[in-house]
Amino acid sequence: MRTLAKAIALLLASLTCFVANAADMAQGLDALDRGDSRTALQELRPLADGGNARAQYRLGTMYAMGHGLPRDYLQAVKWLSQAANQGNAQAENDLGVLYELGRGVKADPKTASSWFRKAAEKGVGAAQLSLAMLYQEGRGVPQDPVEAFAWANAATQYGEAHAQKLLDTVAKGLTPEQLHLAQKRAAEYERKYVAPFRTY
Repeated sequence: MRTLAKAIALLLASLTCFVANAADMAQGLDALDRGDSRTALQELRPLADGGNARAQYRLGTMYAMGHGLPRDYLQAVKWLSQAANQGNAQAENDLGVLYELGRGVKADPKTASSWFRKAAEKGVGAAQLSLAMLYQEGRGVPQDPVEAFAWANAATQYGEAHAQKLLDTVAKGLTPEQLHLAQKRAAEYERKYVAPFRTY
């Protein structure tokens, strides 16, 4: 009987903590929407320190953009890395951008492509477009117009700016055999990597 009472008490304590964290997150996000960076930081920082991936992502973007605090790419990389390592798709994409541009880290297209791929496979259109461009140019990945076509096509489904232009450019350079393969792969990627499955 004591064991059951302990288990129930633990469950209630966990639930109370979860509800409090959710409220803090909501207050932090509301503050961000209002442009109240100070309050957002007060609400999100403890959650981020406690391992909340969504709070870590938001804190990372605040540092990257200089919203309410001095722009600090090292801090942005730190927080985005923590969120990305927990599978936060937006953090994976933004971390890819920092590695591509060399902000807070040494520019590394290979690492950027790895982060873009993780986010792209979770349905982040911006990451799909970035990955398509890397495949088109052969930066960080082998140059592969078929992959570039397939990822650019996926990005068009999200209305990503420049995705259709890239798709058209890549298509013009394909042989008929490559175009057939690219269209097949594009259809496969649409099934696998385009909404409604997105989880971020």
